Amino acid sequence: MTDQILSPKMLGYWTDDQIREVPEDSGVYCVYRAARDPETGEMAVQELLRVGEHRNARHGIRNDETREKWLAFIQPDEALWYAVGLCGPANRERLAAALINAHKPRFNSKSEFLERFPFDETTVHVYGRKDKLQSIFTVQRRE
Repeated sequence: MTDQILSPKMLGYWTDDQIREVPEDSGVYCVYRAARDPETGEMAVQELLRVGEHRNARHGIRNDETREKWLAFIQPDEALWYAVGLCGPANRERLAAALINAHKPRFNSKSEFLERFPFDETTVHVYGRKDKLQSIFTVQRRE
């Protein structure tokens, strides 16, 4: 392996009612808790709940092993919002691992990547719909 720079453009946001519009392409997905902003009254991202990866991002969101936990966590006046960063199969796991390692989302608590990063140094430059994600960060190999 070698050091790498990954630059996903995060697309979204989609709700469960719009999930059929999520790309069916390879990539990572972020699950967010959205709620009304007290100042504006508009729905806005409040918390990154989960990072996942799948060869079909829409399928990954719909069938994620922790989906029932997200649904149970959301309060009646809140919603789940989804963002997707398209990424080919060669770097998809590495990108998801870097996002998990750097952000430690609530529903990735059992991920091997919380404290471990089995890839060479990886710099991630996130752009697009990146609420609650660091714009630029680097993760070092840690076995």
